[in-house]
Parts: sequence; C-alpha cells; structure tokens
Amino acid sequence: MDMLRLQSSSKSSPNEMMDKAKNVWNMLDELASSDPTAYKKFIEKTIQEGKEYMAPPTPCLAVQSVLHSHPNIKIFYLNIFTWLRLPAPTKTDELTKMYSLSPTEITHNYEQCILVNIAVHPDVIKIIGRTQLIRSTFDLVVSQHKLLVDYNNYKYLDEKALGDIEEIQRNFLKPLTKTKKNDEDIDELLDSNLSPSLLKELSSMTSSNQSTSSNKLPSSQQQPKKTKKPAVLIEELWTTPTYTEEITNNNSFLIIRISLPECESVADCDVTVLPTEETIHFECTKLHMHLKLDMKKRKKPNISNCNSLFDIQRLTAKFVRKTQHLILSIPIIVEQSTHESKNNC
Repeated sequence: MDMLRLQSSSKSSPNEMMDKAKNVWNMLDELASSDPTAYKKFIEKTIQEGKEYMAPPTPCLAVQSVLHSHPNIKIFYLNIFTWLRLPAPTKTDELTKMYSLSPTEITHNYEQCILVNIAVHPDVIKIIGRTQLIRSTFDLVVSQHKLLVDYNNYKYLDEKALGDIEEIQRNFLKPLTKTKKNDEDIDELLDSNLSPSLLKELSSMTSSNQSTSSNKLPSSQQQPKKTKKPAVLIEELWTTPTYTEEITNNNSFLIIRISLPECESVADCDVTVLPTEETIHFECTKLHMHLKLDMKKRKKPNISNCNSLFDIQRLTAKFVRKTQHLILSIPIIVEQSTHESKNNC
C-alpha cells in the first residue's frame, strides 16, 4: 500500500499550455472532418467519462476496529471510498496507490471515535480483496498516523460510510481545487476533462484516419511524410534512485542513504513502513523516483550465537540538503540465540 499525494494541475508556462491545446484541437478538427460519426461518438464518450472522472469519491465500505494507541479513545472507524481519479492497478503485485485524509475525531453512537477516510481505484478491491486492503490500510495508518489498530478485531458495518459524506468528499477534492483564470483553463482540459485514455484513443483515431485518407490519394498528390514526431501530451517515467546501505560499528543501526539530486526537502519524500510485509517503500513524486526495500534481504550483523532483527517500526528519516541525501536509520535488535551468556551478543 502506498500513500498518494493529490495535487492541482501542474503549473505550465502560457506557451506550453497553448502547445498542448493546439495538439488537442488539431486532433479534434482532423477527426471531425475525416469521420464525423467517430467524432460524435468520441465527444459523447468524452462527456460521459468526463462526468465519471470528475465525480467525487464514492462510499464503498465502512469498518470498525479497536484502537490501542490512544489514551482516551478506543474505537476506530475506517471509511473506504472508490475514486476513478486514482491510478488503476495494472498487475496484482504492483504497489497499491491510495489517498488518505488525516484522522479526525467524531462522535458516533454517543462515543468519541477516530475516523480515517481513504480512497482507492475501484479495481483495487476486485484484485486484492477487502481483507488484504483493510490490513494494508491498517499498516499505513500505523506508519503514517501512529495509530495502532487491532488487526484481528474488526468488523464490517451496514453503512457504506460514517460521518458527513459530502464534507468528506469536499476534503478529498480540496487539493485539486484552485482559483482559475481564463488563461488557465487549457491545463484543466488536458489534466481533468480529457482523461489519458481518451487522449490516447483520440490520437490513435486521428492517426488511423490520416493513414486511410492518405492511401486514397493518387501517388502524385500524396503529401510528403513528415519526419517531425508528434508532441507527447502525457508522459510519466518512474526510476529507481541510487542508494547505499551500511551497518554502524556498534551493530545498532542499518543506515540507508538514498541519493536525491534536485530534491529540496523531506517534504518531497514519502516513506511508508509495512511491518507485516517487512518492507519499506520510498517515493519522491517530484523526481518520479520509487524504491522498495525488502528487509528480509538486507544484510544483518554477523554475531555468533545471536540473532538480529530490523525494528522498522522505529525507523527515522532525515534529509541532508547539502549532500541531497535522504538518510534512513533502522534500529537493529540483537537477541541471544543459545543459552550462552548475554555478553556474547
């Protein structure tokens, strides 16, 4: 499970926005003139998918559990919403993208409770199932919000969501809301009203129609082929950052240094700890970098008659701006494995 940040449309220069808009309008013009029927179907489909894509998250499932970490509140509620704006999973072993609101205190059935609201793509529940999604969400609640939820003592509620649903939906949409000026609407067309799948479909349809109409012309009237490649409207490439790892001389910590050139602060980084899976997930959305650390495969101290464990729940992260490194410090627990004296460890 991976924490996802939602941001409003990226800031582009006026020239960049105009170039993007021209690509869209040119493809629409070509499609309208070459195949009016396909153009009409595309517009109808765009409107329908646009309504679905722009819709707020839909309540899906509510869960009640027991909270162990809070001194006064013992009841925990989880609302799971589905949202088409979030990335769809492409394979079963891919890290699940989710968006979580901050925990809130509410009163339900005359009792004080803590409520967490999350949203995932509708396909997530179909692929990994409700049980795995809930357990993964509890892991994230522990790592992100320091709330210890009982994994073995939860139940499904009859309601699909608790609390003020409209207010929760507005909170999900807040990061996407911005003050618009007339010259900013072009970015909204690309980033919101036309989904990536529709842009790809439009591009393929116009390319196909261009090829067909070109083949119908006599050879003497055919236009010379253009060598210039069409502009890429949407492109996102994720890479794995360079990192090193070492164990301190006293065998107390595993230190992992992740190189993040052009990163400015720890606020650009997300570190998620999944204790049950013994993994640490790192992501820097600004640099499009992602790293998954399987702690079962990490090198441990070689101490005779002793076992070593990584205490990833006590992980600390520090960003060093001078060297542009994110430093993860993971405590090592050394346990005696035989009846030898503890001094051997």
